[in-house]
Amino acid sequence: MSLLLDCFALFSAPMSTSQRTCWLNATVFLVGAGLMTVELVASRLIARFLGSSLYTWTGVLGVILAGMSLGNYLGGRMADAARNLPRRIAAMFFAGAAACVAILWLNAAAGTSVLLLGLSWPLRILLHMAWAFLLPATVLGTISPMVAKLAIERAPHVGRAIGTLYAWNAVGSIAGTFLTGFYLTAWMGSVRIVVCMALLLAVLGLLYALSARRTAGGLTRGAAGATLGLALFFGFFLLSVLPGEGVAGVAHVLKLRDSSNEPNAVYFAETQYQALTVTAEEGNPAHRYFFQNTLRHSEIKLNEPDKLQYPYHQLYEAFINKVKGKNADPIRLLCLGGGGYAFPQALLKARPGSEIVVVEIDPGVTQAAQEAFGLAPDAPIEIHHLDARNYLADAIRKNRDRPGSVPPFDFILCDSLGEYDIPWHMTTREFDGMVTALLKPGGLYLVNQIDAYAHGGFLNAMNQTLRTVFPSVAAVSVIRDLGERNTVVWAAGAVPLAAGDIAEWMADPELFSGTTLTDANFADLRARNGVCVLTDDWAPVENLLAPVVKDDRMGVLASAMQAGIRSAEKKDYPRAIRSFRKALEIAPNHMDALGNLAHAQELAGDESGALDSYAAIVQLYPQNVNARNQAAMLLMKKGAAGGSPAYVAAALEQWGASLRINPAQPEVLNNLGAVAMQAGEKDKAIGYWRQALQYAPDAPILLKNLAAAERQ
Repeated sequence: MSLLLDCFALFSAPMSTSQRTCWLNATVFLVGAGLMTVELVASRLIARFLGSSLYTWTGVLGVILAGMSLGNYLGGRMADAARNLPRRIAAMFFAGAAACVAILWLNAAAGTSVLLLGLSWPLRILLHMAWAFLLPATVLGTISPMVAKLAIERAPHVGRAIGTLYAWNAVGSIAGTFLTGFYLTAWMGSVRIVVCMALLLAVLGLLYALSARRTAGGLTRGAAGATLGLALFFGFFLLSVLPGEGVAGVAHVLKLRDSSNEPNAVYFAETQYQALTVTAEEGNPAHRYFFQNTLRHSEIKLNEPDKLQYPYHQLYEAFINKVKGKNADPIRLLCLGGGGYAFPQALLKARPGSEIVVVEIDPGVTQAAQEAFGLAPDAPIEIHHLDARNYLADAIRKNRDRPGSVPPFDFILCDSLGEYDIPWHMTTREFDGMVTALLKPGGLYLVNQIDAYAHGGFLNAMNQTLRTVFPSVAAVSVIRDLGERNTVVWAAGAVPLAAGDIAEWMADPELFSGTTLTDANFADLRARNGVCVLTDDWAPVENLLAPVVKDDRMGVLASAMQAGIRSAEKKDYPRAIRSFRKALEIAPNHMDALGNLAHAQELAGDESGALDSYAAIVQLYPQNVNARNQAAMLLMKKGAAGGSPAYVAAALEQWGASLRINPAQPEVLNNLGAVAMQAGEKDKAIGYWRQALQYAPDAPILLKNLAAAERQ
C-alpha cells in the first residue's frame, strides 16, 4: 500500500518539464517494445497450428502493421476528442492489457476453428492472425498519437518533441525485438510473456490514471477502478507463476500457462525455435511420440529402442541395408536434424561402433530427447547445435584448408523438412551440391518429404532439383495410396540404385505398406506441374505446398479429436463418442481416434462396441499392446459376469499376445497371476508374479499377491 501511495504522490504532483518529457518518452518506448513483443509472440503462437514459414511471417507482419496503422488513425481522433487525455490513455492501456490476455483465448479458438479449415493457406493464416492479434496491435497503436499530443501541448519546439518521441518509440521497438527474440522467449515462454505484457500495460494504465486525478486528496473513482484493474491482471500473473496443482489447474483452464495441445503429454517445452512435446501411449508409457509444433516427428519404444517404429525411419534403415548389406558393420552417418534422435539410437544398436554426427539447430530437441525420449546424455553421438547448411559450409571450408579434417560420410540423412515448417535453403540445388561434397563416392543422400501426390508440386520440384546434382534418384512412399498427403523418402547418389525391392531390405519386410515411385510417376508430376528446379535464388516452397494445405483434412481431424477429449473429461460420453466417430469419418484407420472411441464406449457402458473398436485396432495395428490389454480386461469382465468361458479364453489369448510383443508388462503378468490363482494353478500364478517383480520389484500389489500365494 505504501508503494501505491508513493506512486500516487509522484504522478499526482505537478511534473517539471524535464520529468514530463522523460515520462512521455518512456511511455512511447514501452509501447514500441510492447508492439514488437506482440509481433514476435504472434509468430510463435500461430506456429503451433500453422507452422513457421514465409506465409506465417507475412501474415504476422501484415496484420501487426495494419493494427498499428488503424490504431494510429483512431488514436489521433481520440486525442482530439478527449477532455482528459491522461485518463483516455489510461483506459487504452487497460484495454491493451485485456486485449493481450485475450490473445491466448482467441489464438486457441482460431487454431481449432473448423471455419478456417479448407481455406487457402495464405487466407487461413491472415484470418487467424487478424482474429487473434489485430485487436491488441490496434489498441496499442492508439496510444502514441495521444502521447504525442501531450508532448506538444507545452513543448517550445514542436518538431523536436515529435522527433524525439518517434525516436524513442523506434528504440523501444528495437529493444523489444532483441529482448524477446534473444532472451525472453527461451526464459519465459510465449504465454508467460503475454501475461507479463498485460501486467506491464496495467501498471502504466494505473500511473496514467493517477496523473489524471483532478480532485484533491484521496483516490478518484477512475484511479480506484484502475487499481482494481491492476489487481486483476496481477492475479493473472500470479496464476501464471505460482506453484501448486490447484493454481496450475486454474491457470491451464484460463490458458494462462503454456501446455501441450496433445493428450498424454509427458514433456513440453517452448524453445527459441518451436514448441516441443513428448507424449506417451495410454497404458504403455514406454511407447512415445515426439512432436515439433504440430508435426508428430518421431516415435520410439523406450524398452525397444532398436526397433524402429516410424515408416520413414524403417525406409532409412532399408536403404542403408541395401547399400551395406543386412549386417552389423559400422557406418559413418550424418543426420541433418535430430528428429527426436530415434534413428541414431536404433542405428547404434543395429550397427555398433558407427560414427554418427547429428546437426540439430535447436538445443531443446536434444534436451527433450535426453529427458523424455531415451537418448543417453553420454551416447556416442557427435552433436552440433547449428543450422545444417552452416555445418556443411564449415566442413567444406575445413576440408579445403586442411584436406581430411571432416571425413566423408557413407550416408547423409535430411530429417528437417516438416509439414508446414520448410527450411527452403535445405531444398535447393546449391544445398544438394554441398551434400555431395561430403559424401563418399558410393554414398547415399536420404531425405524425407511431406506432400500429396494429387497435387505434387513440391514432389516434382524435389525430383527435378535432386536430378540436377545426383545421377541416381529414387523415391518410396510410406503408403500405397499416392494421392493422399504422406511422407516420401528420397534416395540420391552417384551409383545407380533401384528401389523396387526396398521392402526386402527392411528389418521386418512385412511392415512395409508403401510403394516405389516409378519413372511414369515422375513424368506425371512433371506434366502436371512443369519444370521446377529449386535454387537459392528461387525456392517458393510455400507456394508449392499451398494447395496441399488447403485440402488437408488433418485440421478437422484434430478439432474432432480435441472436442471428443474435452467431452470425455466432462463425462459427456455420448458426445465424445460422436466426436471420435466424426474423426474416424475423416481418417477411418486413425489409431488414436479408434482408441479414444473404444475408451469412451467402455466408460459409457457399451462393452460390445468397445470390444469391436479394440478388435479393429488389433487388426490394423497388431503391435498395439494397449488395445489388446484393454480388450482382455473387458473380456474377463464379461466372463466373470457369468458369460461363456470363451470370454476368459479370449482374454488370456490377448494377454499372451501382448506379452509376446512386450514382455515387460507387470500389470498384465499380475492379471494372469490372479486368473491362474482363481483357477487353482498356484505354481503358475507364483511364476507370473515372480516374473512381474523382475520389472517392478517394489510394486506392493505384486509383493502382497506373491506372499499370500506362497503361504498357502
